[in-house]
Amino acid sequence: MDRHNLFHDERQDMKEEISEANLKFFQEVMPVIVGTKRRSGIVKMDPAWFEFREGYFWLNSFRGSRWLEHLEREGRASLLLIDPKDMTRVVHIESTLVRADEEGADEHLARLNDRYQMPEHDELELEPQTRVTIQLEPQNIRSTLDWLNQCAAEVDVSQ
Repeated sequence: MDRHNLFHDERQDMKEEISEANLKFFQEVMPVIVGTKRRSGIVKMDPAWFEFREGYFWLNSFRGSRWLEHLEREGRASLLLIDPKDMTRVVHIESTLVRADEEGADEHLARLNDRYQMPEHDELELEPQTRVTIQLEPQNIRSTLDWLNQCAAEVDVSQ
């Protein structure tokens, strides 16, 4: 792997090719930045809660959300994960929309609420919203994690 290339590209068909380092990173609790394309071509970026399971990223939004409208129109999104404690740990994912479904979306939001440990959200009185569960399939992953692991291994070997 090229030491000067911080990002390692993983090929198509991610279900079998996502590295252990990336899989472990996806289980950590942090917001994901979702990039979608507006009609004008300008990228809109929004933070969101997510979970990674069964080889997919699962997010939650609401009908009327602009980024959800963009995602449903374009059928794809860029996802960016940055470790809030170590900004050298970065993963960028190009993904395609598998589905955006209202069924079970309130329960999914409750699960995300538990994951992100935000009990105060249970007591917020928001305007009624139609929640949507979003399933995204990773198509391409660029990650510093594998590169960092390789560099650490090389340092250990040389000592």
